Amino acid sequence: MSDVAHTDLGWRIVFNRVSPPGHKGWGRVRAAQMAELGRRASAAIWGQALNAILLVFILSGSVAPNVLAAWLIALAFLIFLALTMLDKVRDRTVHSVSRQGIDRAGYHSLLFGMLWAVPASFFFEDATQPQQLAICIVTASMMAGAAFTFSSVPPAAGAYVVTMGGAATNMLAHTGWPLVAAIGPIYTVALLLIVHSSGRAFMQRKCVEIALEERTETVSLLLRDYESSDADWLWQTNRNLVFRNVSARFARATGYSVAELERMSIDDLLARVDPDAASGATGLRLILASLATQTAFAEVIVPVASPEGIRCIELSARPRFNAQGRFLGYRGVGSDVTEARIAADRIAHMARHDALTGLPNRLQILEALDEALKRNGPVQRAAILLIDLDRFKTVNDSLGHAAGDHLLCQVSGRFEPIIAHDMTAGRLGGDEFALVIPAVEDREGIGRLCHRLIDALKLPFVYNDQHLFVGASIGIAVAPEDGCTVEDLIRNADLALYRAKREGGNGICFYEPGLHASAEERRRIELAMRSALDRGEFHLAYQPVVDSASSTVRGFEALLRWDNPDIGALSPARFIPVAEETGLIGRIGEWVLREACAEAANWPAEVSLAVNISPLQLQEPGFIGTLVSALSQSRLDPRRLELEITETVFLKITPSTQKILHQIHGLGIRLAIDDFGTGYSSLGYLRDTNFDTLKIDRSFVLDIREDDPESGAIVRAVVALAGSLGMRTVAEGVETEEQLALVRNLGCDGIQGYIFSDPVPGAEAKRLIGAVWKQAAA
Repeated sequence: MSDVAHTDLGWRIVFNRVSPPGHKGWGRVRAAQMAELGRRASAAIWGQALNAILLVFILSGSVAPNVLAAWLIALAFLIFLALTMLDKVRDRTVHSVSRQGIDRAGYHSLLFGMLWAVPASFFFEDATQPQQLAICIVTASMMAGAAFTFSSVPPAAGAYVVTMGGAATNMLAHTGWPLVAAIGPIYTVALLLIVHSSGRAFMQRKCVEIALEERTETVSLLLRDYESSDADWLWQTNRNLVFRNVSARFARATGYSVAELERMSIDDLLARVDPDAASGATGLRLILASLATQTAFAEVIVPVASPEGIRCIELSARPRFNAQGRFLGYRGVGSDVTEARIAADRIAHMARHDALTGLPNRLQILEALDEALKRNGPVQRAAILLIDLDRFKTVNDSLGHAAGDHLLCQVSGRFEPIIAHDMTAGRLGGDEFALVIPAVEDREGIGRLCHRLIDALKLPFVYNDQHLFVGASIGIAVAPEDGCTVEDLIRNADLALYRAKREGGNGICFYEPGLHASAEERRRIELAMRSALDRGEFHLAYQPVVDSASSTVRGFEALLRWDNPDIGALSPARFIPVAEETGLIGRIGEWVLREACAEAANWPAEVSLAVNISPLQLQEPGFIGTLVSALSQSRLDPRRLELEITETVFLKITPSTQKILHQIHGLGIRLAIDDFGTGYSSLGYLRDTNFDTLKIDRSFVLDIREDDPESGAIVRAVVALAGSLGMRTVAEGVETEEQLALVRNLGCDGIQGYIFSDPVPGAEAKRLIGAVWKQAAA
């Protein structure tokens, strides 16, 4: 309603032709109009009845009795209906009325006006001059009475006045005097102006009254809510600062009774402030200073010791003075903000601590490192250790996030007995932790600490009676030699951590400047690799796999090569790890698979194709679909395809990965373990996934010598293992006649290496098919 309290009321709004802008709540104004009309209507109706009887008496003898009777009966019937309607609504409280309700009142008034227009329109000519004067007087008085009585509802008053005004104008026109005839419209317009002015004033007054009523209700509601709330209370003291008129809420907040508080002064209450709390000491000083100078204080929080424990009280007050300027005491408001402060402290703790482990989070770690750098001088050094768990993703993927969360909590517990009290250990996120060492004596001490951490994390963790094994890699940056800012140290420690992870995990790495060059190289390789496929920079080379017994080519291994115009030729050892880290390996691996299958489809049916697959490709949801699509498009027999996977697949193997390996084998495609013996193979996985081939890593082949029988022990063991599992063996990296003879004697089924051929383009590979390597067979 307050939105329309100041609405400009034009004549269209006053006469109910349109609703005002922002008319929400305007129904209450219409209800007030109708209520006012109801209060005045009874007197007006009985006045009309008396005037009607008087007029009939005056006109008797000049107007036919039956006509007068008919008019009087019609008017009496209308009066009866009006009184009946008023009786029905007399005891009802109407809070809102529509525009149609106002219009209905206007229609009823119009009916009364039409009946009262009859004497002026039909009785005037037959009347004598005294009777005509009476008709004029009654008509004028009825019009004026209606303008006053119905003024609260201008449409009703206007309908009555206009109807009778038209009849009066017509009546006066029969006098033949133009001046007299003009009285009718002038009088009518004047009354309409009065109706508009009175109605507009009434509506504006009601708008203001209703708005004030709403505000009063709002204030009363707020006061009732304030009185019923335990949040705030009013308090005051006398000139001696002793509490007076203590409310029950004040007493409940402090834990004392009303009587006890009224015997205490504000100084007594402040004497119970906990001085050890930072906010307590600060608040106490502020209030005591204000009391000493008799000045106001606002929203000062003091932790007060009460029988119920420490309560945080927020106080605001102003001093009171009499007319002579004499101090009378303080009056103010207090609030018990204990729960709010507890919640605020909890939020502050959450903002600076990890929700899972309770350790400091990234924000607090960065603050601790920044504080250590600012505190240390040019001689004193600080260090940041970034600790990343090894094989944590395997736990998460195989046992679920609940197991991973449990493991992280146990990891955080193993830091406590190792780190010193001045160090800050925290969790940065995921499985990455950090340790800030504010005072470093030497790098050897850091190294010893790191190895203690790694040894602690090597021990088994227990989850649901299962033993979980993880490790840790640690990257270290020391200030000031590795950086003087938080950003530099975090970045450099991260580079060192990356190196530690690449070196196999469970190790530490100090930052060194060369790591920046490696990082820059990785960045350049990544940028170039993103467009390498589209620019046609990749190509495949094929290295023959020769049968050990017949020295004939039995198949080829597809090897990816990349020539970039800016960087030059890059070996897979340089760019494949970057592709795996950046997620590009999936797209590149799909291209290799399709290109190699298309090339192998042109070879004889007995020649096989080996394609290297990254363990990350096996985790892609659409890998099996891609594999089937490549075979279908190239029309290559699945039995001719062999997928080579490095042993690192067993580091990330999950039930889902095992299922994919079984699906590959089910398609008729053979599986080979590449670089066998250098990674983390499990005999159980070898059995469960039905691998067909073990490829012996070149590092074992290069070590074998004819004059050292023990040098071939590993190769002999692998061949024996493969034979017991029904698998073939292929020796990689054979480069000399001596190595060739030894691997043949040890029982390898296939041989691959430069002694036969370098990797060659597809066209040349086709020419090598069927060739017998006589020089190698000799």
